[in-house]
Amino acid sequence: MVAATAVEKLRACRISLGVSQSRLARLAGVSRFKICTYELGDRALSQDEQSRIRAALEAEAQRLRSISIQIEFGRPPLLPTGEASGG
Repeated sequence: MVAATAVEKLRACRISLGVSQSRLARLAGVSRFKICTYELGDRALSQDEQSRIRAALEAEAQRLRSISIQIEFGRPPLLPTGEASGG
C-alpha cells in the first residue's frame, strides 16, 4: 500500500496541470497501468519512475507557464512538435 499523501499529491498535481494518466505515462516513459495502480494505492513506484514522473510534471508545468507568458504578452503560444491547435 502506498502512502495516501504521496498519491494525493501526484494526482492533484497531474489534474491541476490538466494532464491525463495516458499523457503523463507517455511523457514519463512509464505505463499508464503503473500510474493508474499507483494512484489507486495498489503499488509503489521505483525511485527511477518517481524521478521520471516528477520531471515530466515539472516540464509540463514549465510548458504551461511559457504558454501563459506568451498569451499575456500578446504572442500566440508555441505548440510542441506533434500537437496541433484545435479549431
